[in-house]
Amino acid sequence: HNEFRIHPQVVQIGCYWGDGGHTELYLLQGDTLAIVDSGVNDTPAKYIAPALETYGLTLGDVDLILNTHGHHDHAGGNGELVAASGAKVWIHEADARAAEDPDYQFDTYFANRDILVGRSDRLEASRVKMKVTAGQPAKVDRRLADGDLVDLGKGLRLRVLRTPGHTRGSVCYYWDSEGLAFCGDSVMGQGSRPGGLPLIYFPDEYERTIEKLLGLDIAALGLGHHYRTHVLPRDSVHFGSSVKAFLRASREIADTIGDSLRKAAAARPGAGFHQVARAATDLAAERLPITKGEDGLPLTGSVEAFYGYWQLLK
Repeated sequence: HNEFRIHPQVVQIGCYWGDGGHTELYLLQGDTLAIVDSGVNDTPAKYIAPALETYGLTLGDVDLILNTHGHHDHAGGNGELVAASGAKVWIHEADARAAEDPDYQFDTYFANRDILVGRSDRLEASRVKMKVTAGQPAKVDRRLADGDLVDLGKGLRLRVLRTPGHTRGSVCYYWDSEGLAFCGDSVMGQGSRPGGLPLIYFPDEYERTIEKLLGLDIAALGLGHHYRTHVLPRDSVHFGSSVKAFLRASREIADTIGDSLRKAAAARPGAGFHQVARAATDLAAERLPITKGEDGLPLTGSVEAFYGYWQLLK
């Protein structure tokens, strides 16, 4: 089974996709049946339906999809789930367009993976692959804002916390009274794939997000993936003192990436991004477990993370 109950009203559902992708969804059982994120295009049929069956429910019983952000591995199942249930889709206003328009999402978030390393020849294949997992997008029914309340009944009241950095409209759904926060990819440790780096697109906002979450009394932090750190097991839910340990480790990893990029750039005035990023990789690898590909960059997440800090420099 890919599901387990982390609270009497919350079931975590794991889904696999693509080559080694794994996303965590959260079923919330109030008077309204809501799910935090929908995975990729085939997740509703392959993973959500069997999990619901365990509790005598079907896809048709889902009332509401609460997206943590608009990326294909979190909102790619929206279309299928809406078709099966008529569920409403709620997402932060800054991520609505990414969820509704896969081409815009690709151009904004994923095209740089190929462009910045001089591999524009791979762009169309990458786009096609991402659009498969992004599925048939559903229209967004409500655009959320920071501080909105989502009352699902039976005491399940969530506060929308805007936590950008991974995307502009990333949010956490925070159940104050229980101290539960469902954060998607708002905080990412060292990323979910071995040897890579986290996909930090907007580093200045990311660091503010971590400070914001460190200021809350979170008893359980539900993540969107099995994020790695050097200090904790690769759990997708952290409890108790592990919450702050995970947040602090994530902050330290982000600082290492930023420091490495700034040092590499300072030592190479006038050098282009690609050259600086390769040098930054070597510096970061002194402090983080990084696996380099043949282009001298970490295998995943590197271009995005370094480029975010590069743009701050510029």
